[in-house]
Amino acid sequence: MFKKTTLVLGALALMLVASQAQAAKGDWMINFNGGTAIPMGDFKDAAKLGFMGGVGADYMVANAFAIGVDGSYIMNGGSDDLEAALTAIAGSPVDVKFSTIHGGAHAKYIFPMAEGSKVSPYVTAGGGIYSVKSKVETSGVSADETANKFGGSGGVGVMFKASGNVNVGAEGTYHTIATEGSSTNFFGVQAVVSVGMSQPK
Repeated sequence: MFKKTTLVLGALALMLVASQAQAAKGDWMINFNGGTAIPMGDFKDAAKLGFMGGVGADYMVANAFAIGVDGSYIMNGGSDDLEAALTAIAGSPVDVKFSTIHGGAHAKYIFPMAEGSKVSPYVTAGGGIYSVKSKVETSGVSADETANKFGGSGGVGVMFKASGNVNVGAEGTYHTIATEGSSTNFFGVQAVVSVGMSQPK
């Protein structure tokens, strides 16, 4: 029993100290992502499930730590309840859209795994400016309002080495935007493709 426990602890220790197979200090990665933006909190009452996509870049300042920049576009349609209420007031069908352009910076911690592992789980957190636009259209007439607000995000993800310098994976991030009245919150679930700019490992 003692021998088995020692072997297990030794294996775990190896996983924690071994260098990451996919990225090392000084590496650059370009990331492409796309998926779904899920409204949360009060925003859920006004908006429905939408699209989210973007690009970003990471620089490995250490073997398990990266900093980077990212930009994304988010589009949500108005909820059925909101559009029905506005239609009743206007007397004609009303279409509501919410669009957000985001640009910011982030930090990412990549959990060390066993040498040669093709799996890279990580946590990420960031902040930036969100340009939030709401648009209402009815009978060919439209009105819109745009506000630039600060917001933050945090989440988790996992990447799998596909081939050469290409990794694929998934990421879930919670975003909160400091809009007037109450914050605008949504959860993004995205597929990610990451392309390393260094020599393949």
